[in-house]
Amino acid sequence: MINNRDLATRSLSDKDTGLIYDMISMCFDGFFANATLSERVDNTIDKHGFKKLSYLFRRLADRLLSFVGNVLEDSKMMTQEAGHISREYLTALGAATGQNLLSLVMVINERSLKRIEVLLRQLGDKVFANVIADYLVYLRRGLDTVKQWRSNAKVI
Repeated sequence: MINNRDLATRSLSDKDTGLIYDMISMCFDGFFANATLSERVDNTIDKHGFKKLSYLFRRLADRLLSFVGNVLEDSKMMTQEAGHISREYLTALGAATGQNLLSLVMVINERSLKRIEVLLRQLGDKVFANVIADYLVYLRRGLDTVKQWRSNAKVI
């Protein structure tokens, strides 16, 4: 079994590094949007749920960063897809209100997770991809749990 030290010393290809930068960007966008939303809502279930999702996005971003080091201020490696997810979050936070905002952010969270899964499958380093896949499982469970909480509370 490979340990964290072995992973930290692995050399990633430029392609893999670019894919990881995109994942990091989407994770930080998800972290920011969900953290912002958790501060805006009054409903305890939504407050706790979006705080949990922000934590899970941040946890994945931190894990990814531990393998590539600090992201350059302008790496010029972000793809249009990562930029699109970022704009969706920002547009939703700026324009939507009430339950529309909450539902829209949940949809964007789902899109972001699916896009990260697609990028993960494109990684050439499969050992690294398998380690990151474990973190995606936590994020998937978190999204499903928050959806279930909101459904049970009939706030969807």
